[in-house]
Amino acid sequence: MNRYVLLAVIFCTIIISGSFVSAQTTTPTSTPDILPAVVPTKPPFTAEPTLQKIAQTRLLNLAANMSNRMDSAVSRLQNVVDRLNSRLGKMTSAGIGVESAKSELVIAQSKLDEAKRNLTNIDTEVNAFVGSATPRENWENLKNTYLGTGAAIVAAHQSILATINLAQTASTVPEPTISTTTASTTNN
Repeated sequence: MNRYVLLAVIFCTIIISGSFVSAQTTTPTSTPDILPAVVPTKPPFTAEPTLQKIAQTRLLNLAANMSNRMDSAVSRLQNVVDRLNSRLGKMTSAGIGVESAKSELVIAQSKLDEAKRNLTNIDTEVNAFVGSATPRENWENLKNTYLGTGAAIVAAHQSILATINLAQTASTVPEPTISTTTASTTNN
């Protein structure tokens, strides 16, 4: 008999709660004087970094070491480019034709400028990679930046070597010859 009473209580509860719910869903015919309750909004979702702190620290140190090495290589090559530019200017003033060497040096300078641009933005890319919720996706951008910078440094080095070879094989520009004619005297 206890089972039947329990079932009756549950059935009555369902019927009463069902009518209560349906009574709440009806629209009132008059405007209420009570303002609706303000529903608190959730803060926007921000993804947490998935890398552990120790991994973040190691990656930041590795990236800093790579950036410092590349930066020092660029500054050393820039010093060489500046010295070559000075030397080629002296050779030009001495009358040696070094136009092809100068054009190769311009290529080297443009590659160094490209590497410098990449290195100025590398820190923000490293921080985006380390603090990202999806580091694998950001790794490709960072890797391409490092590879592009390395390729620009290598291309600048090769252009510097080509400049040196062209400057060594440059020949003296022939002086314009002034033909002097001497009057020949013939004794008849």
